[in-house]
Amino acid sequence: MLSYLAAALPPDMSAEGRLLAVQCALRSNTSGQVHLAAGLLRGMRLGRALAPWGELEDARWLRRLPHPTEQTGHRTAAAQLLDATVLTQEPARHNRHRAADWALRVVSRPRLRALPAADRLTALVLAAHHSPGAGRTSLEADHLTRTCGLNRNTLTATLDRLTSLNAIGAWTFEPVTEDVSWDPPHETSSRSVK
Repeated sequence: MLSYLAAALPPDMSAEGRLLAVQCALRSNTSGQVHLAAGLLRGMRLGRALAPWGELEDARWLRRLPHPTEQTGHRTAAAQLLDATVLTQEPARHNRHRAADWALRVVSRPRLRALPAADRLTALVLAAHHSPGAGRTSLEADHLTRTCGLNRNTLTATLDRLTSLNAIGAWTFEPVTEDVSWDPPHETSSRSVK
């Protein structure tokens, strides 16, 4: 879904808009409607931010719908996705909802919460491309910058911040292949030292 959104969204789309698009795409129903609870938006650190919604509307990727109030009295944000291609993306709807929950957990980790949206989006993209149990992972730098909506200079600073917080291990840029490679975060021991 991240690769699809990298192609479907304008290159200058903000990280907040991209994070919102991920959740909308993964949580949409079969007719392309999505309802996001206010708590979910707060968890994404978007809360009442209107700019990401406006960006997605300006890109003609979605149209906001009136805010329905659920039976519990909690407000939700609702939208109609205008890009029919999003509905044909794999996996199936149930698995997409699981992926949306996983993506929310990744960007809401305590060590990432205070970071800018671009850093949280980059952490999500790196986590999505890393297989559990695998060591070093590589991804083409152009694909990574396009998916995250960054340029190479900004990417370097972002990867350095993620490394300093142990969101990823060490990273390198391979000039010959133009790949970015990174290690998983270093394991932290919960045992006390005697």
